[in-house]
Amino acid sequence: MAETVDELQAIAQALVELEEEETLRLVRETLTRGERTPLAILQACQQAMRVVGERYERHEYYLSGLILAGEIFKEVLDLVQPERESPALQQPVATVVLGTVAGDIHDIGKNMFGSTLRGYGIAVIDLGVDVSPERFLAEVRQSRPDIVCLSGLITTAFHSMKKTVESLQAHESELGYLPPVVLGGGTVDESVCRYAGADSWSNDALEGLRICLRLLAGKRSPAS
Repeated sequence: MAETVDELQAIAQALVELEEEETLRLVRETLTRGERTPLAILQACQQAMRVVGERYERHEYYLSGLILAGEIFKEVLDLVQPERESPALQQPVATVVLGTVAGDIHDIGKNMFGSTLRGYGIAVIDLGVDVSPERFLAEVRQSRPDIVCLSGLITTAFHSMKKTVESLQAHESELGYLPPVVLGGGTVDESVCRYAGADSWSNDALEGLRICLRLLAGKRSPAS
């Protein structure tokens, strides 16, 4: 057991140090041995991403380091994806509209979350950053997604999240349905979720994925 724990620690440490080739080599070896699940590998990488984010906040890493870590995480996803049970890419299990809300341009966490969703066969419509409530509403009207995910890091984004949720609620009759809204971001918590009127929240990409899967399962259960 100690050996497998060390494998995950080694993967996480390599990612924290932004060692791309070493991270990918360790992931390949761990997958080949089959002693750890792909989910465990992703969780280790998620923890490493938190450390990278903390180093960035302490000005130990520049923005380029934060971006590189995100790219390495995406490559890890590409490696573990074939090992996971996922539907055919041409038949996504659901559609999610994703974006960083108006007044906020942070996108590292959003991009990582989007990659995680895609890795599990969920189609993602990424609207980018500084997305207005009107833009979210227009996309929901056009694409009719199963879930809307709002990302934000700075505290002023919370008001934009609230306005976006209110906009969707105000147009429920016109839309013919109201997609659940999930909030994400390092500063989001339960109080922010209640303030915005959202259905759920997370500041962890994998937990956000699990929330979306639970919402999708709940949506389909009455018809089954």
